[in-house]
Amino acid sequence: MPKDIKNFVEFSLNLADTARQISLFYFKKKVKVINKDKVNFDPVTTADIKIQKKLNQIILETFPNHSIFGEEESFVRDGEYEWCIDPIDGTKSYIQGIPLWGTLISLSRDKKIILGLADIPALDERYLGYLNFSYKIKNKKKKKLKVRNTDKLSEVILNTTSPYVFANRKDQRSFERLSLKTKSTRLGGDCYSYCLLADGLVDIVVESGLKPWDIRALEPIIINAGGIIRTWENKEIYNGGRIIACSNKKIFSESRSILTKEKPSQK
Repeated sequence: MPKDIKNFVEFSLNLADTARQISLFYFKKKVKVINKDKVNFDPVTTADIKIQKKLNQIILETFPNHSIFGEEESFVRDGEYEWCIDPIDGTKSYIQGIPLWGTLISLSRDKKIILGLADIPALDERYLGYLNFSYKIKNKKKKKLKVRNTDKLSEVILNTTSPYVFANRKDQRSFERLSLKTKSTRLGGDCYSYCLLADGLVDIVVESGLKPWDIRALEPIIINAGGIIRTWENKEIYNGGRIIACSNKKIFSESRSILTKEKPSQK
């Protein structure tokens, strides 16, 4: 596995390079936008579609037995490996010229995430997690990632993309309860919020209604930086859902207790 994972890491970095060229080419330009949702605004752009198709092509040419679970297009194969791709996480930010969007790439083996990459092209930042490693690449320099050591809920910084990401009013009220217990609450960021958590700049990220391509790539980045990321139900995040990521288990337990009104774990 170590030898294989090194090859997969290099391959994922090349995928991110390809995606970055396309996304930056269209960024802050007039680009075609299609709304995928009849009720809410769920945009997809020409860049999303072109990135998905190009990455799918490269993956299938290199690993024809690998499956691909993509936001815009998927392919199912019989092999043990599955790539999960979000070509542009934060498309709303992308079309507004806000630089806090990214490409998410993960690889799973038998439904266990073994590699995660988050590329933030407009900031020239890249976050990568695999095996026991988690690091950030900026200006071609690597920096080891480590979460912040904050054990008091009253001292933490809480982040969510938007109060409107929550599936219902009940979940929104749960988030508001947690927000009142923290030092500061910040909005916006999409996948970048999770990267900031791994880099020791944010302590909690809470969201709801996430799809697998929104979150799988971020799990190894956060866990290998010393953090924890689970669902509100305290389950693995493989299938998405309501997500809570924290800098440590104590903050996770207390935050989850407030969100769900369950007693915090004593472990």
